Amino acid sequence: MDTEILIVGAGPVGLMLAGQLQRRNLSCRLIETRPRREYWCKALGVTPRTLEIFDQMGVLDEAVNRGVFFQFINTVVNGENVARVEVPPDVYPYSPIGMGQYDTEEVLEHHLRWHGGQVEWGRTVTAISQDSDGVEATLDNGEKLRARYAVGCDGAHSLVRKAMGTSYEGAAYPQQFLLADVELGWDHAHDEVWKLIRMDGNEIQGYLVVVPIPGNPRRYRLSMATEMADPNAELPEVTLELLHQHADPFLPAGTQLSHLRWSSYYRISHRLAGDYRKGRLFIAGDAAHIHPPIGGLGMNTGLQDAYNLGWKLARGGEALLDTYHPERHRVGQDVVELTAGRMNDATAGKQRNEKAEEQANTQLWVNYRGGPLAFGAVPAGHRGAVPGDRLDFVDGLERRGLERRARAIDLMRDGRFHLFGYGGAWEALRGLAGALRERLGDDLQPWAVARPGEQPDMQEQVPVLTDALGQAGQAWGDTPGALLVRPDGHVAWRGPMSLDRELEKLLQILGART
Repeated sequence: MDTEILIVGAGPVGLMLAGQLQRRNLSCRLIETRPRREYWCKALGVTPRTLEIFDQMGVLDEAVNRGVFFQFINTVVNGENVARVEVPPDVYPYSPIGMGQYDTEEVLEHHLRWHGGQVEWGRTVTAISQDSDGVEATLDNGEKLRARYAVGCDGAHSLVRKAMGTSYEGAAYPQQFLLADVELGWDHAHDEVWKLIRMDGNEIQGYLVVVPIPGNPRRYRLSMATEMADPNAELPEVTLELLHQHADPFLPAGTQLSHLRWSSYYRISHRLAGDYRKGRLFIAGDAAHIHPPIGGLGMNTGLQDAYNLGWKLARGGEALLDTYHPERHRVGQDVVELTAGRMNDATAGKQRNEKAEEQANTQLWVNYRGGPLAFGAVPAGHRGAVPGDRLDFVDGLERRGLERRARAIDLMRDGRFHLFGYGGAWEALRGLAGALRERLGDDLQPWAVARPGEQPDMQEQVPVLTDALGQAGQAWGDTPGALLVRPDGHVAWRGPMSLDRELEKLLQILGART
């Protein structure tokens, strides 16, 4: 093999996947047709769940320093501000930010290079096929490349998806849209999003969405619907004059547009691949799902595809790799249906539940409950994450010898499985940790989470954390129990402090030693 994993496409999704493989010392080649990165805004929103992943990766600060936290989302109908919704800064552990796609890509490429990886710019995969032993790809210079697996992060027209022979069902919306990266001369604060709508009775006549772009307090991305042109006609050049014609009916009188950096016409589709895996070929991101950009979920869903797949490819095993499709396909289907519903309701002028929309946009409730890697159950009388959920956000954990307090997520930056035992029964926890270490080896890190004042004698076999703020007890319970958390932060098993039948089923799928 020339490499273990071939990744086609070095957008945000390909960069995320390559970084996850490199940090686990799995060789990969990341091939990108573009000769260099494009510095256009494109995808702008980064959801709280993606920020949590960035935190677990150790790149959160770099990302936040490049972004802007949204403070308010305004809806203006026929010139009247009918809804000014504050984005609460303290309801969730992370608030959504606006960050240009180029910044997201730079953050992820820095992470990749830190772990020894690189992007092969200006190279194109022209053909790809698979056999029982691996994947063969042909590059534009005639090079033949063999890999154990290949992942298509190559967008809606994915070569890898076509090689898989899977469906990509859906449809395109009839509207035509226009994006523009410009500077606005108006009096509004730069940390607010504006949805400007024109109504005639109950019918929407048009709308304009204005989203701040970080780095310049006057820079925004405009998104608007335009009249559908003859598909055979040449589209008019986007100029400031043309933008004024489209945007002035929505913007406050006297608003000036200047410094047009980039623009693009586009159409919106909703499509979902029938398979995310076929044999040795996988797809992620837009290659697997596309949908209306309402809520900014597209890039984030793709990043989370890659975060799910990365540790599974690194650990290996067909049974584990088979879990990628059912877990992420269901998420992709939910996102496509959610955003398509939003698009249809927006076109029809229907109102939606703002609280439910806000929660969906965080992606913190995305889960794999009932999936192939969700085993066990919450013990009777206990609370918190059920198998398949992301781990509860627990803060205030103290470790002897360290002055600082830690969050559970701080402990999980090594990309391993983490076992959290709580509520006492420390001898049982020691036995469970020892049994899992024999099966998972160095891929496991156990923890004993003790109440304040408790001093379990774990004989250095299991590090002890003190639940100084009581958040672990509040989240999980006060009597003995345990959680085994996957490298991507989701609970894989929960139950008593014993190697029970449910945990054995999980270990089989993980290919753990017997």
